[in-house]
Amino acid sequence: MAQPTQALDRTIVVVDVAGFTSPERNPLDRLAVRQGMYEVLKTAFAESDVDFDSCAREDRGDGALILLPPGTTKSLVADRLPDRIAVALRRYNWTRTSQAQIRLRVSLNSGEVLNDGNGWVGEAVDTAFRILDAQLAKEAFAESDRMIAFISSERFFSDVIAPDPGLLPELYDPIPVSVKTFTGMAYLRLHGELTAAAAKAPAVEPARLDDRPLPELASDVLELIPRKDLAGLHRHLTRMEVPHLGVMMSRALGPAIPLPRLDGVTDAWSAFHLLTDFNAGPDGIPPAVTFLRLLAEHAGGEAGAMIAGWIGDQARSLRLGPALGHQRQSRPPIPERPHLHLTIMLEPVSADPTRCTLAFWRQDDPEVWPPALGGVREIGIDEVEFRVDDVILETEGVWSGQSMSASVEFLLPRTLINLPVQRWAKEHGTGQPQPLRYGYRLGIRSLERMRARHWHRAWHVRWDSMVEDPSADRLHYSDRAEFEDHPIDAILSDEHWIGLVLANPPASQAEQGTAPDELTTAIRSGLPVILWHPDAEPEKLRELLDWVLATETGFIELPDRRKLANSGAAVPFKNSLAHDLVVMWDDPKRVIVLDQPLIPTRP
Repeated sequence: MAQPTQALDRTIVVVDVAGFTSPERNPLDRLAVRQGMYEVLKTAFAESDVDFDSCAREDRGDGALILLPPGTTKSLVADRLPDRIAVALRRYNWTRTSQAQIRLRVSLNSGEVLNDGNGWVGEAVDTAFRILDAQLAKEAFAESDRMIAFISSERFFSDVIAPDPGLLPELYDPIPVSVKTFTGMAYLRLHGELTAAAAKAPAVEPARLDDRPLPELASDVLELIPRKDLAGLHRHLTRMEVPHLGVMMSRALGPAIPLPRLDGVTDAWSAFHLLTDFNAGPDGIPPAVTFLRLLAEHAGGEAGAMIAGWIGDQARSLRLGPALGHQRQSRPPIPERPHLHLTIMLEPVSADPTRCTLAFWRQDDPEVWPPALGGVREIGIDEVEFRVDDVILETEGVWSGQSMSASVEFLLPRTLINLPVQRWAKEHGTGQPQPLRYGYRLGIRSLERMRARHWHRAWHVRWDSMVEDPSADRLHYSDRAEFEDHPIDAILSDEHWIGLVLANPPASQAEQGTAPDELTTAIRSGLPVILWHPDAEPEKLRELLDWVLATETGFIELPDRRKLANSGAAVPFKNSLAHDLVVMWDDPKRVIVLDQPLIPTRP
């Protein structure tokens, strides 16, 4: 057990976000609020000449306990901290929707505290928390139009604030406090006008530009931007199409926020307007501003210069210049030939073999991996194809504005490795389902390999080797006569091999107590490409694979060539042979993080 440290006199600040658990906030709003609270505190403390990182802190979920470094001048805190928190909050709230805007209750106290190894304790800490919960302070704050309620303990007020006219003691009102076992007095100061409430001007007749009125502003963010600034922006954006609309919108939102449906987004203004409903991320940059930056870079010319100038004006008022510069340097450019992936994981439910879990990850930005988890559902094994159809149609609804190719890959455990995904179709509800293999690069991936980190080094080695030398002669056929006397693990230890053709479809379960089978050995050895066919004759399968790999880039074009073979175009063999070819194409650069249990969403 840790021994208590020597008690020290510390200045104590306790912070609480008002209405943190309000039902109007969703989990993403609460995450934004927590991040914003710390962003505001770090900025306010720095501008008060207090190093926030040198403070002792305890996170309280919807708030924090902060102990200032020993020797910090108490009057300095009382003098600067109220105004600096108000300024930082005003900047933060300016870039957030109403559900993620912050109001703070802040208590001030000082006294002896000690740490027993589990946290900070002492009567002074208890008092700081008790006065923060004063009912009169909560009621007065709720009825006010202020952003911050400062609540000083009686000791801190009489020792620090009251003797110094410069600290405006007349702005603090005495209030009785009775919370739990504490009874005493505190002093309340309400501070910082709410920007959202103050910024709303009376309705005015909108000015017309090109005979089109500026539309009604249905966004908190747009209401805070001067109307004259929006007018010029609106005039330009309503004339502009957005290249790679889905990618640009996804890039603006960031990987933590799934891409919304883009129905009705027909020009740059409607895209910008939609993004103003989303909060800024930890860097403080609203997604709408990120979108405009990307649009300016792609548009170029006079339009690009106008948008860039508009961003510069807003960045100066919001102090976002450094953050925008860092964002521009750190985020990858949008590729010229982007490609998207939908990864669908299926895993049996251990308690019921007739059911399985379906989880999916939809990549909305081709340069961002891993994407956010799209959803988790528990379904019957007998309905898997139809529920996969639902996910694909849902994904296509979000991707409707994209103009790029896509892959559907199935992340499967060994027990489901022989699901006939290459024969599945979509749009069953129309009565005329279309095979998935016609519309997508279709493949499977190994769930066991993705989870087994001790196999990943060899996997990266073979993948990088394939990218460097994708020659078709690096494909090993397990039925080759010259290797029949050699164990499969010895053969595949040769790093020349990057792909394996199994002699037979793999069993749904590897036999226990025997030497590793071909599939397990190939996965352990890191081979990124594994192929098999349910019933093809060896020579016919070899002919098919010779044709698929008959390009200068060999393995690199395998997914595209396999899709081409499925179409029947220029293929010198029966379509059925190509249709049933199973391709495990496993890219170690695109690993889904599976370190948390996936809990299905129940209706």
